Amino acid sequence: MIVHAKTRIASIIREKPEAVDVIAGLARPLEKLKNPLLRKLFASRVTVADAAAMGGCSVEAFREALEKIGFQWVDQEIQQEPLSSDLPGWLQHMHERQVLHMDVRETLQQGKDPLQDILKAYEKIQPGGILCIINTFEPVPLMQLLGKKGAESHTIAKSQDLFYTYFLKPASASAEVLQKDDDTPAVIYCNQQKWEELLQQYPEHTRRFLDVRALEMPQPMQTILATLPELAPGKVLLVQHKRVPVYLLEELHDANYLTYIYKISETEVWLLIVQIAEHG
Repeated sequence: MIVHAKTRIASIIREKPEAVDVIAGLARPLEKLKNPLLRKLFASRVTVADAAAMGGCSVEAFREALEKIGFQWVDQEIQQEPLSSDLPGWLQHMHERQVLHMDVRETLQQGKDPLQDILKAYEKIQPGGILCIINTFEPVPLMQLLGKKGAESHTIAKSQDLFYTYFLKPASASAEVLQKDDDTPAVIYCNQQKWEELLQQYPEHTRRFLDVRALEMPQPMQTILATLPELAPGKVLLVQHKRVPVYLLEELHDANYLTYIYKISETEVWLLIVQIAEHG
C-alpha cells in the first residue's frame, strides 16, 4: 500500500492491523490507538500528519516506521487549501449569508468547553444553513455528534493549527438521523433518591472511581474511554466530573454502555457507567 502524510490512520490500520502497535510506539500520546474505543473515535479522520502533530514527533518518523512493516512511502506536499473540485457541492455553492462563523479558539484556551454554545448556534441556524467552527484541530467528536442530527460536514485545513469545519444543517427535520437500535436508553438522569439507590445496587467493591475535574479537554473523555476496557466483568465506573460530557455520552451509547447521571450543580456532576450485555 502506498502511503503519505495525508493518508488516514484508519486506512493504514485496516491494511495492516499490526500498525497499531508500530504507531503507538512512536510517542506516548499515540498509545491511545491501542484502546479500541479511542481508535474508533480518532483513527477514521486523523491523517499521518495529524498524528505526528498530536504525538509531537516527525512525519519522517512515521515514514521510517511504516516502511519497516511493508508500506511504500511517497512524498506529497500537504495542500492546505483544497481545490474547489475537492469540496462537496453544498460547500462549493454556498453564499456567505448562509454561514454562521464561530471561533472557539479563545474559549478552549481558557479551559472552557464550547460545546453547549456550539449546539445552541447550530439550533439557531435555519435548515439549509451552514455553521462554520474555527478551531486549532479537526473536531471529530463534534462531527460525529452533529452527523447523528443529520448534518453534513467538511473540514478545511488553513494551516497546521487552523481548521475551518463546516456543518450543513439538513433542509428539513425529517432528514435528521435517529440511530436507535432498541428501546434501551443510553442515558438516565437521576435525582438524589435514585442515585442513592443506584449506589446501593452497585456497592463500593464493584466500582472503580475516577475524578476528572482537574483535567483539561479532551483528557476527561480520553481517560474515561481508556479506563472502561480495563474494567473486570461485573465492575462499573464511577466518575466525578464538572460538566455533563455530551461527546462522551454519544460514544458510550455506540459502544453499548448505559450512563447514569446525577447532576448536583452546573459544576458538579456524577456519572455511573455500566456496560450493557450484548445479545446475539
